[in-house]
Amino acid sequence: MPTVTPGYTFTGTTDPITYTKLNLLAQPTVAAIGPNDVTTTTIANSAVTADKLASDAVTTVKILNSAVTADKLASDAVTTAKVLNNAVTLAKVVAAASNNTFLARSTTGAGNYEAVDTTTTGLGFYTGAGGTVTQATSKATAFTLNAMCGQITTAADSLGHTTVVSAVWTNSKIAATDVVIINHKSGGTIGAYVFNVSCGAGAATLYITNIQTAGSLSEALVLSFVVIKGVTS
Repeated sequence: MPTVTPGYTFTGTTDPITYTKLNLLAQPTVAAIGPNDVTTTTIANSAVTADKLASDAVTTVKILNSAVTADKLASDAVTTAKVLNNAVTLAKVVAAASNNTFLARSTTGAGNYEAVDTTTTGLGFYTGAGGTVTQATSKATAFTLNAMCGQITTAADSLGHTTVVSAVWTNSKIAATDVVIINHKSGGTIGAYVFNVSCGAGAATLYITNIQTAGSLSEALVLSFVVIKGVTS
């Protein structure tokens, strides 16, 4: 901070006032100004002026230059052409199939799909979709198993040659348009039976026929099944 020294200092009551002395009072001496001192020059250099405001001002020209325009929106817009370019098409599904990759329903929610590489994971259901049940009393006894896949163990009662027996199978996962694939996995005489499933809404009927050449069979059959969802339109 610079110091100011008066041009003249009165020494006391005996120092007479003269024109010369008064004139010296109006001419003080200012010491050197430091680099951080505020002066008229430094104020003027950083002052807010019309020119500076104009230089950084928001103007119509600047707005137009950086504005969001139809052309800029169109360049990054989601268009039918872009959707079609990346859409799931029959050709793309066929190409995926040639690499043993298919789309499958995900268990995370309805409408969600994910790719399944059948060369490593196979095509089927996740753990939790299956279930097991053992039929009581006879092969005609109704049973319940609400699952998309799993295992049914029948009763071990006698089934005569060429005899067809049926049992109602309650399954909330089954619709009338679905198809059930069922195989004789173990238990009893493999190849001695024919199996058929007739699907309904929330239930199905399991038919078992003894097709061996003669005689009856009294066997508990272990059947593996998978429900395939189907539609008619």
